[in-house]
Amino acid sequence: PKLNFEANVQSALTQYCAPCHIPAKGGNKRPYDNYANAKADIDEIIRRISLKPGERGFMPMRSQTRLSDSVIAVFTQWKADGLLEK
Repeated sequence: PKLNFEANVQSALTQYCAPCHIPAKGGNKRPYDNYANAKADIDEIIRRISLKPGERGFMPMRSQTRLSDSVIAVFTQWKADGLLEK
């Protein structure tokens, strides 16, 4: 089955991009708790989470560890599957 925002991506964003990008958790950066923003920024999200710690723009910023390949694959597969919402 194809990945979609509600079932696959939203939970990854909440787990790995909070609190900065999740307003309900006190974040004040561009919110990724909604489909429209995550979809619009998917290329930048993938680029930044694919960087190595210490590289300019690395995310998640507060971590010194890169996300696992399986977590990054959620984002890349969602894009490949057509950025479905549901």
